[in-house]
Amino acid sequence: MRIVWTKEEKRALRDCMIDICFVTPTMSNKGLLRHAQEEVIPYERRHIITDQRVFTYKAMMAEARKMAEEHRNKVNAPAPKKIEIVVPVAPEPPPLKIDTLGNLFELLVDAITDRVLEKLKAPVETPEPAPAAEQGFGTEWLDELEKLTIRRKEARVRRSTVLVVGLNGSQVDTIKTHRPDLDFTFVTAEQALSHYTFHKDHTILMTKFINHSVQAKYRKHGNLHYCNGGVSDLKHILQVIFHKEAA
Repeated sequence: MRIVWTKEEKRALRDCMIDICFVTPTMSNKGLLRHAQEEVIPYERRHIITDQRVFTYKAMMAEARKMAEEHRNKVNAPAPKKIEIVVPVAPEPPPLKIDTLGNLFELLVDAITDRVLEKLKAPVETPEPAPAAEQGFGTEWLDELEKLTIRRKEARVRRSTVLVVGLNGSQVDTIKTHRPDLDFTFVTAEQALSHYTFHKDHTILMTKFINHSVQAKYRKHGNLHYCNGGVSDLKHILQVIFHKEAA
């Protein structure tokens, strides 16, 4: 019985070819078609890859190579020489819900702190204020109170979340130290396949350390990025991503 691939099978072949060409751009057309077939076509529906069949799907393979090259150029684009960092305005914190005693206590502390700061910073009309030494205390505690208030407000600002698939060990610690302003989730290739799909603001696939099955699982995620190198390339990609967001 003659096997004819369906539109869905052809689409899966093309997508798999894009992934293969992204990682191995020099692979021959016959090898490309054979590897893609082994990845996405069930065994009972596979063809013998002859020169004639390679010729039949020549246009599909050319399209896959072109799309892989465009994506590779985008990922490996050099960073701008001068980067103007624009700090985004922090969004207003959401209103605090008073549904527990802890929330009520936190609200009271904030209110008291703001009121004390306003009172202490307001000008006092006195002819000759007594020196701090004569009063028995300095102003260091006021500075500490102001710092505490700033830290409490900064803690409420949500950090961007990033899923990185393919790093492990000391590489993870290096990236966490490099960008402490981001909320990272790191999983290995095996964990990415065995666990449920993670959904973060950005997803980065380390193509050197994962297989096509992992790429297929996360291919349709929004804000998906491919890193075709190691830790240095990942640092560059993070810089490009969040420089664009800030701009």
